[in-house]
Parts: sequence; structure tokens; C-alpha cells
Amino acid sequence: MNEKATMKKLILSFVILVLATASLSAQISLIGASSNQTTGNIDILRWDALDSTSVTVYPTELVAYLFGSSVFNAYSSNYYLTGFTDSVSGLFSYNTATNAQTMSSYTSFSNITEIDMSTGKIYNLRMEESDYISVNEYDIKNGTDSLLGTIYEPGIIGIVADATGFDSNNGVFYYAGYDTTSALCLYAIPVREPVFSYSKTILQSALSPGNITSVNYDNVNNTLYAMYTVYDSTWSYAGRKLVEINQGTGEVTERGDLSAFPYYLAGSSSFDQNSGSFLLVAFDSAFAQKMIIFNTYDNTYQTVFAPAASEIVCDNSDFARSAYNTTAVKLTEKPDFSLFPNPASETITISGLSTPEETRQLSILNAGGQLVKQLTLSGTDNLVLDISMLQSGLYFVKLNSPTGSLVKKLSIL
Repeated sequence: MNEKATMKKLILSFVILVLATASLSAQISLIGASSNQTTGNIDILRWDALDSTSVTVYPTELVAYLFGSSVFNAYSSNYYLTGFTDSVSGLFSYNTATNAQTMSSYTSFSNITEIDMSTGKIYNLRMEESDYISVNEYDIKNGTDSLLGTIYEPGIIGIVADATGFDSNNGVFYYAGYDTTSALCLYAIPVREPVFSYSKTILQSALSPGNITSVNYDNVNNTLYAMYTVYDSTWSYAGRKLVEINQGTGEVTERGDLSAFPYYLAGSSSFDQNSGSFLLVAFDSAFAQKMIIFNTYDNTYQTVFAPAASEIVCDNSDFARSAYNTTAVKLTEKPDFSLFPNPASETITISGLSTPEETRQLSILNAGGQLVKQLTLSGTDNLVLDISMLQSGLYFVKLNSPTGSLVKKLSIL
């Protein structure tokens, strides 16, 4: 390798290292619920995970909430929680842009709840009769609750709470729980399909016996993460791991050792899409409460201050709005365009851009929704674009035309 190539490789390695370090220094905005010991009501807390002085308290009329029911809608900036006041119960919402609070009629009560960042619809699992797990969809916009289908598992005792994640790229609801043979399985439910279906994959782990909780989906890298609690032959606690679950094979791979934290706070895990951080409130052997920020890019973690809050969600508004703000158009508009290679490092070729009589605008945005490159195209069908000046990471290639918009993800190495 010549001196110029060696220097380029060293510079690239340094840039990647800086990016990985910088990703954790960006703001990670969190929202949670906390019991106010003075008023007896529930407060909403907002804070930056890396700033212990940033906690802001917003009192509510809630006196209780349903565990495992919190989700965050990136489009409306609403934090949702199934809540109870002294007189009513329903879907409580807190708007992070205006601080407004509302309580809406709601029948879809469940401890196993997720939201599709691409559509804003809420999904949950309920066991309303023996042997059957119902899969339900709640449309926030029109307030309708519908049953998508049921999973039949005769003899199961119940559903595991805090063990779900949602793939908003493909509309897949994941649940890690037990089947009728008591095997630990990954259920994959494609909720956007017109006909209800699901698949079940038995999880394979060298760490067993153990159980899965705190499931979260990385929508940038299409990766499923979870916490795996390990037990010995007498089912006594033997350790805790941050793991990756292969959605196709069910293989469970250790990504980090969290055994220094024998206890954790249920309902406290979340995932920051922009930095690739898995977050969890846990307790060390001295029962000191800390928030773990696990960097899934380099498998390291740091511990920071954690307020007394549960039902914690991460505000992924910038990511979701950039990635999914044209989903409805993408599903219907034809013709499509293509780009390759993907991932890329130097150039990309984009084809199917336009017809001769149509003018289109091509934009490249970073994961935070900021515009980094823009071109006006007229009568061009193929384009070779230099992307060597862009830093490594996830980007969105957006094509605007008089008839609508299309967006594709691009990974730059």
C-alpha cells in the first residue's frame, strides 16, 4: 500500500472514530412518567440523558398509569400513556412542543404496546381468553380500535411484558415470549398486510437458560436488541447481557456484559435512532440507580444520572420525520427510482429519475433531516453522483416531482 493510500485509510479510520464518539455527545431527549410523593399525582419528566441538570417537571391530573403502555408519536410530538384520573381513564397525551395535555376515550388497554413511527398507529397484544393472544391496532387519528388477528398457543399462562419492538421500516411487530412447549420464541407479525399472519422462531442462545426483556428495534440498521437475563441451573440470577436477536434464524448474540447491574427498572428501556444508543435504567449491586447508554456501534457503554421515572421513551422525531414523512406516497406512487451501490463510499448511480417532460428535484438529507445536497433534474434518467465528501452514516435520498415524492435510504461507509 503506498503512502497516499495509507494516509487516506488512517484519516478515514479517524473520521469514523470521531463520528462514533460524537454520536453519543449529541442530545438524547427522553420523556417519562414519575410519581409525585407530595401531590400523589403523576408528573411527566423531560430531560437530556447526558445532562443531569436538564430535568423539567410537568404536573398532570393522572393518579396512576398502566405499566408498559407508553409510546411516542414523532409526527404529533405526543407522548401517550394509558392513564387514570380520579374520575376517568383513557389515552393520556402530553405534547412536547406545546406542553398541552389531553385525555381521550380509549379501549385498547394493554401492557404490551408499540407504535409504528411510519404511520403513527398503536399496536398491542392482549390475552383476553385462554390460549389466544389477540393482536390489535389503534388508529389515533380516527380513534378506532380493530382486531388484526389472534395467535393460538394452547396452555400458555400469559404474555411477557416489556418484550416487544417495532420495525417501522417494514411494519413488523416483534414479540419475544413463550409458546405452548415453553420454548422462548420470537414472534414476527407483519401488521400492514391485508391478511393476518405471523411467524414464530425459536430463539437459540449459548447463554441459556434465561429470559428476554427490554426489546428495542434499531430502524437505521434493521437490528433487534434486547436484554437477556441469565440464570444458573437453580434459576438464580447469573448475569445480564445486552444481546442482538437475528430475526431470521433466532440466534441470540451477546453484544455487551451488563452483569454489574443485577436489577433493572421495568418499562425504562428505549432506543435513540440517531446515535444507535440502547438506553436502560438499572441498579448496581449497591442498589444505586443509573441510566445505561449502550453504544451499539462499538459495544461500549457509559452510565449517567437517571431521574425517578419509568415508562421512558426516546424522542426520535427528527429521525422519524426524515425517514417516514412520505410513506403514504411511497406505497402508491409509480414509477420508482433506484440507486446503487448501497452501501456506498465514493459514488452512487441513480436511475429512473424522470421522463423528458418532467422536472424533478433530488435532495440528500442526513439522519437528522438536514439538507446536505440538492440538484434540479430535467430530462435526466440516469445520474452518477459523487458522495465522497459526505461523512459515514445514514442518509435519505428524496425525489420530488409535480406528482409527489419518493424517499430511499442510503448508507455511506
